[in-house]
Amino acid sequence: VDPSYLISLLSKTENIRNFCILAHVDHGKTTLSDSLVCSNGVISPKLAGKARYLDSTEEEQRRGITMHSSAISLLFKLEDKTNNTN
Repeated sequence: VDPSYLISLLSKTENIRNFCILAHVDHGKTTLSDSLVCSNGVISPKLAGKARYLDSTEEEQRRGITMHSSAISLLFKLEDKTNNTN
């Protein structure tokens, strides 16, 4: 994706959604995070759930636990559907 396109998207705050993943220990937070990162092509599907992409410190990687929060921007392209029904 062209970086200038991403920058233009960030200026449209009405299209930005923030969310947080919270769950008990060993309930799939890192797997879900890696899957979301994978959906944007940042890591391969084979690494999703194993890469611990958002565990950025050496200590987190070594111990296999998340100790600090991480923020990331992901792109989601909504399919153009002119006849939406609920």
